[in-house]
Amino acid sequence: MRLQDVGTVETVVPKRDDLADARKGKLADRLHELEAATSQGFVLVHTVVLEGEQYATFVDTLIQDRSAL
Repeated sequence: MRLQDVGTVETVVPKRDDLADARKGKLADRLHELEAATSQGFVLVHTVVLEGEQYATFVDTLIQDRSAL
């Protein structure tokens, strides 16, 4: 049996032009979270972007194979 942990990173990013600095900060935070997860053995397997009028939400799905641990 293959054991896996599944995790997600959700990032809500503003789309308004006057919030460009906040958008850059949120995207940088997302990158740091993904880097931290991969350093713990997780692998990014899927990303979806949910578009709204004022915000975009990134949902990143990660897995970690625990059967080798």
